[in-house]
Amino acid sequence: MRPSRYFITAVIIILGIAIHVCAQRKITPVIPKTGPGGDPVTEQPADPKEGLAEMRDSQGNVVFVDTITGQEWIDTTVVAKKTGMIYPLMESVTVGVNLWDPAMRIFGQHYGGVDFWAELSLHNRYKPVIEAGFGSCDETPDGKNYTFKTKMSPFFRIGINYNVFYNNNPKYQLVAGVRYGFTPFSYEVTNVTMPPGYWDEDMKFNIPSQSSTAGFFEFVAGVRVGIIKNISLGWTVKYHSLLHEGKAKYGKPMYIPGFGKRGSSFTGSFSISYTLPLNKPEVSAVTTDADTK
Repeated sequence: MRPSRYFITAVIIILGIAIHVCAQRKITPVIPKTGPGGDPVTEQPADPKEGLAEMRDSQGNVVFVDTITGQEWIDTTVVAKKTGMIYPLMESVTVGVNLWDPAMRIFGQHYGGVDFWAELSLHNRYKPVIEAGFGSCDETPDGKNYTFKTKMSPFFRIGINYNVFYNNNPKYQLVAGVRYGFTPFSYEVTNVTMPPGYWDEDMKFNIPSQSSTAGFFEFVAGVRVGIIKNISLGWTVKYHSLLHEGKAKYGKPMYIPGFGKRGSSFTGSFSISYTLPLNKPEVSAVTTDADTK
């Protein structure tokens, strides 16, 4: 009987401890919030985009702007698909005039002319170009005994430019390109003076006018900057070389319209141009939520 008594006593002690512990625990009931109709209401977390303005950059990425601090950052959770070219196929047409030679004539140059050009912009990247103009010459080279003359003659160029910044604002361009030029022209040499002869008198004569043609290649590199609305200024450096020319009976011409002086490999141009937009870009440079409404 003694072991049974001990067992019963132990059970009674354990039950007493358990009842005491349970009595000390307090359970706080959760009372759900209810709406006007008695339906439970679930609290929503604060919107992390509250107070932010959403924009897009030139690459189509979503950009958040803190309207209070002005701080900007890209939303890395939504990355816009990269597009090869932002601007449409037929982006714009530009016409311009080269003022280099007219300006140089003001400063005493005795050759040159004026030329006009037109350019079609494809995706703001590839830019076929046609150029046409007139050139003439009436110069007596320093230290020479003759005067070289070329009547006002036409010249033509055709080629293409490549805009390095094709996915950026078209008002700012860095271009490289090639041209093929051709000109039909005539020239003459007058007042050719020979040293005194037997009678101690200078001998003078003229080389009659002769017709010729010439074809030449140009490599160009330059920049174009928008200055006001659709008007731009452009500066270009050119490297050129003769490809072919007509046979000369009385010597090769010193000056070739559209090309310049023989023996000079480099020249330049300074243009003013006007651009007529044809289509809007597929992705705006910067768009806001207001623009999409």
